Amino acid sequence: MSETLEVGGLTFIVRRSARRKTLGLTVDRSGEPVIHCPESATADALAHWTRPRLLWVEGKRALKAQLAPPMREPEYVSGENFRYLGCNYRLTLLPHQADALRFEGRRFLMRKDATANGVAHFRRWYIDHGRPWIVARADWLSPRIGLAPASVRLGDLGFRWGSCGKDRVLWFNWKSLQLPVRLIDYVIVHELAHLAEPNHSPAFWSVLERAMPDWKDRQETLRTQAQGLYWCHPGMRS
Repeated sequence: MSETLEVGGLTFIVRRSARRKTLGLTVDRSGEPVIHCPESATADALAHWTRPRLLWVEGKRALKAQLAPPMREPEYVSGENFRYLGCNYRLTLLPHQADALRFEGRRFLMRKDATANGVAHFRRWYIDHGRPWIVARADWLSPRIGLAPASVRLGDLGFRWGSCGKDRVLWFNWKSLQLPVRLIDYVIVHELAHLAEPNHSPAFWSVLERAMPDWKDRQETLRTQAQGLYWCHPGMRS
């Protein structure tokens, strides 16, 4: 079960070691930033140490992104389709409106001068509107495992759909909200299962099998459908 720490809008994996005496920072091949620290390091101390190094982290992530296979990017033009919970909704550009981006039942409405920062506006929309939904969904699914998380959060997890920290906080990638509900349920139950079994051991897969007998089919469908989503790295994993 990975411990995570959010600093400056980025989610860091925290790897503690009883033998380590100093703090270190790396960015793995998937673009995920990792803090290496002694067992005794507090979250506040790690956050304070990490903040001045955020620019370095962003530079490393940018370099990793250049070397990685390209992601599918949308065009922010009228008529482009965007997905939410597996359904397609068209984008309409408007010359004037108060919000940079809003949702009107059957379509997304974006102010024309907001298209340059389109991904940032969609990220904020998915997080703001998707968090209450995914919290409720995790609450509904948690009885399958018999354990409940301390909290449920949305963020940018790089190549990962979700993560479960030692603090029993579940994190989900905001990009997962493009998926059909059936596949989001798989991602949620996968992370809930880590509350019972932290590693991908045989015991973990047994927990997942009991909670969701068709998980293998959902996992394979997720791999296939993820290739058609916007902003998603090839090879994303749970």
